[in-house]
Amino acid sequence: MSKVGIAQLQRRLDGLLAFLNPHWDFVNCHMVNYLTDQHWDCFLSETLKSEISGSEDVALAIEDLFWKKNEESIRFTAWREFLCKSKQERLAIHSELLTSVEELIEGQENSTQLSIREFMSAKKCHEVELTAALVDHLVKSSGQGGFIVDAGDGKGYLSSRLALQYGHRVLGIDANTENTQNALSRNRKLQRAWNGLTERAELQIQGITPKRRGKKSPARDSTKSAPALENYKTTAKFITTELNFGALLAEHFTQLGPEDSPNICLTGLHTCGNLAATCLQVFHAQTDCRLLCNVGCCYHLLRERYSQQEFFGNKALMDLQTDYGFPLSQYLQERKVRMGRNARMLAAQSIERTVDAKELPNVTLYYRALLEILVCRHAPQLKNELQVGKVRKFESFQEYIQKCATKLEAPWLAAVEEEELQSLLQEYAVDKHYLDLFYLLRMSFAPVLESLILLDRLLYLKELGYERSYLINLFDPVISPRHFAIVSIKPLA
Repeated sequence: MSKVGIAQLQRRLDGLLAFLNPHWDFVNCHMVNYLTDQHWDCFLSETLKSEISGSEDVALAIEDLFWKKNEESIRFTAWREFLCKSKQERLAIHSELLTSVEELIEGQENSTQLSIREFMSAKKCHEVELTAALVDHLVKSSGQGGFIVDAGDGKGYLSSRLALQYGHRVLGIDANTENTQNALSRNRKLQRAWNGLTERAELQIQGITPKRRGKKSPARDSTKSAPALENYKTTAKFITTELNFGALLAEHFTQLGPEDSPNICLTGLHTCGNLAATCLQVFHAQTDCRLLCNVGCCYHLLRERYSQQEFFGNKALMDLQTDYGFPLSQYLQERKVRMGRNARMLAAQSIERTVDAKELPNVTLYYRALLEILVCRHAPQLKNELQVGKVRKFESFQEYIQKCATKLEAPWLAAVEEEELQSLLQEYAVDKHYLDLFYLLRMSFAPVLESLILLDRLLYLKELGYERSYLINLFDPVISPRHFAIVSIKPLA
């Protein structure tokens, strides 16, 4: 298995930053301001703009460059070149920096994955199956994982699977008390149905279509008992480097004494915002944490070391965070690298899923940009300040504005005449098409920005001396947009 060195990661980060440095304003622009701040004119080069001369060109460009990816077309050469350069910066392209699950297993036989889709979506099933199998392998092959701590346990999808299918002792930790209670409730239901679900999954692996649920199979082994609930516990705590995992485990698992030093595998499936970075810091800070397997998400909720004042919806939760989530590596700290909230928001979007579904932005995005024009006309003091959020079930722009006026309790917006709204739609009708193309171009930077975050995390672990640290492309990116896992294994004590 090839080792990724510190110098190699530094060179790749240098390349990423060289590509991104001219575009920070572009990736940090807000689509709300697309019309008011004239994003098309401000952020696109003259060469790119010269190749698009109307709505027909926009439609052709979207078809050629994104939906069909027609490489033989002689149209839009500047756009094609720009998108190609962007693609070359994506982490998925740089296989030399990635480790496959097969390489990590190093010829050992992997556990049979049971596809059990009850109690979760197909997406979550895909994620849980692959993560649980990887964690199980890490624990069994390293001999260093007596207990598993699932950070950001949520509804207990991953921890339930690790406890029920693989028999591990798991402590799920979540900041939300309601989540921990729901996780236990879900686990009890799953436990009662477990034997039937595993039987169905095993039949499917053999190519046999199982009978409908509710009809007992004559081949079922009725003597097989359901796994014990005693190996899965939950607790409501906010995770920091100061939280003593060993003491928590001793509190919930009676076989552990208060002075014992348990070997811990710290895992987390789509740990939100700063929690992913905190898990890496906890892994380093606590000697008992021997293994790490983390898949992060919600990059917009990261606490940046060098960012300016930023808006966060859940301020109470953000105020609990004592550590910075980006940059983690000393290398990027020395360079005072700053992304910005809109860039991190963009990093969490999925160009792969968008292209696969041929999905243009929802008309709400265009309507919100039109609303910002009304803000500038009628309430200029609110420019860049209005937090609208989701608006549902409207049939027209006029109805959208009415719902916004009600939601925001804004008499000035409710007073806007329908004639002005109709005129606004006509004036900016062509801009709707340009907005769609601009949106896709900007989204092509999403995996580049995510690469910066992930490589910073890997470099952080390498700088601390954890040579057996890896980035693994674990999930199908169309099914699960946040598809990279970070794995680290401490040397044997």
